[in-house]
Parts: sequence; C-alpha cells; structure tokens
Amino acid sequence: MKSIGITDGYGLDKVTLIEEELPTINSNEVLVKVSAISLNQLDVMLAKGAFEKALPHILGSDAFGIVEKIGNEVSAFKIGDRVCTHYIQAWQYGSLKSEDLKSRLGIEQKGVFSEYIAVPEHYLVKAPSNVTSDEAAALPLAGVTAWEAIVNIGQLKLGQSVLLQGTGGVSIFALQFAKAIGAKVIILSSNDEKLSKAKVLGADVIINSKTNPKWAEEVLLATQGLGVDLALEMSWAGIGQTLQSIKFGGRIAVVGMLGGMTAELSVLDVMLKSISITAVQAGSKSSFESMNQFIEANDLKTIIDKVFPLSQSSEALNYFDQGKHFGKVVIAFR
Repeated sequence: MKSIGITDGYGLDKVTLIEEELPTINSNEVLVKVSAISLNQLDVMLAKGAFEKALPHILGSDAFGIVEKIGNEVSAFKIGDRVCTHYIQAWQYGSLKSEDLKSRLGIEQKGVFSEYIAVPEHYLVKAPSNVTSDEAAALPLAGVTAWEAIVNIGQLKLGQSVLLQGTGGVSIFALQFAKAIGAKVIILSSNDEKLSKAKVLGADVIINSKTNPKWAEEVLLATQGLGVDLALEMSWAGIGQTLQSIKFGGRIAVVGMLGGMTAELSVLDVMLKSISITAVQAGSKSSFESMNQFIEANDLKTIIDKVFPLSQSSEALNYFDQGKHFGKVVIAFR
C-alpha cells in the first residue's frame, strides 16, 4: 500500500509516496480502508521539520474510510461503518491533560495518510451520515477545532457576535457553526473573492484587511462600538487589533499562529477589558461526536476548495502552503 510521508530530509519537496506493508490488526483494533484525507497547517509544519520527527515519518491527522475488518474485542464498530480518525486519541472526554498530547496523530503517533490504517477502536469516530467521504475527511482537526472554539470555549450564543480571521478550514467551519447557532459573523481576509464566497455562506460583515489595515475600527463600527463577544485568533500578527475588537468580558480562542510563534500584546488591554484568552488544540472524542450530531441536525456540508488524487499529494501540499484555498484541501485515495 502507499502512504504519504517524508524519508530523505525535511521540506515540501521531500514529500513522497512510500510503499508499506498492508497492516494487520490486534484484537482491539480496526482495519480501515482510507477513502480520503485532508490537509492542515500541521502537515506542512511537519514536512518542513517542525517537531524534528525521526525519518521516515508518515504524515497526517485527518482521514475518512470504511471499516474493512475488526478485532474480536471491538464492540463500537462493524464492517462497513463510515469512520473518521480522532486527532488526540487519549482525549476521549472532559478537559485536555498534558499526557494526552503524547497521542497526537501525525506527531507522537504515526500519521494516517495511508491507503489502510490499523488503529484501536477509540481512535475512530463514526462520520456524520449526511456528508460525503471527501467532506468527512476534513472534520477531524479543522472541524473539531472550530467546534471547540465556537461552542465549548467560546460559548457563542444566539444573537452574539464572532470575529473570524481568514478563510481556511477552521474559519469556514466556524462561520458555518456560528450561523447555525444564530450568531453574527464578521470575517477578515485580504482577498475580495474569498470574502464574497464567505458572504454567500452567511457572513454578515466582510472586511478586507489589506485595504482596511486598521480593521479593528471596522469591527467596532459593525458592533455599534461594543466589540465582538468572541474572536478566533488565527495569526497573532494583528493581536493588538483583535484586543481592540473584543467587548468587555469577551473571549479570544487561539486557533493558529500563522503570523509567527511570538507576538507583543497589551496586558493592560487584556486586564481592563477582562478578556479571556484560551488556546485550542482540537477537541475530545466526545466533542467530535457532539459536532457530528450538530452537523447532521443542521445538514451542514464541508466546504472543499479542491480535491487532488493520491498521485498528486506533493502538489496538494504545495497548493495548500500557498494559501490559495477557501475551506479545505482534500486528497482522494480512489
């Protein structure tokens, strides 16, 4: 079988298809024939050398497939079930614990960008019944991160407001969840075409951050000077403006660091406005299952920018890295 990984050094140009033996399963494991995978910033970081993984290393946290075989101790799944991988396997419910991070797919654990994977049953979640294989493949990291930020950490309610940055997978999932809840969505991007697409999906206010470099003023204008209840911080490059955009007692859910791993922020603003800042590392399996129920109940569909064949996996990663996508980028194993 073929897997996507890195063998001879770091760099997107080093991503290649690796031939591996078809895995066998233990009594508590499930064999999944993978139909599709989706890309995340994490995959690009790993390919470029983040975490300094020993090589060869198989990439990937997001996969969807069909259960092909089960061990004799498996009770949660049957042959033919449609399943998604769960990113932090040890995080089954409740709050995240430091030791849970040792079970992250694609980092501490072998990635799932393979034609077949053999994993313990608790690694898996049943996919929503209303989504396609490509749509389901995009849920494990971006979808769950957006859900955790909007619902569990952000506690966004009907009639409240949220500020989103960019139009990648997390932001677009967050847009869909927020609108289904009945919240007001303000979204930033430097690309007018992408902003127009976000408007079609229900964004109430669109702001071009390139032509409006002082975009916090636009956010305050759109909220009658009060600021938003919640902001998803994707960049950190504009954290000062994010702080300006938050209302008193508001929340910031940190979902990315595209603007760099360090930033300067005003502690005074945080304290005077009583702002809560919380980092998001996807969510628990229980949270994943709750999200899937919400997706089914509201008949939400993953927004997919482009689907690449397995043979073009390197091209897919380069396309993703260039930031041209709106929503998710998927690789189909078929």
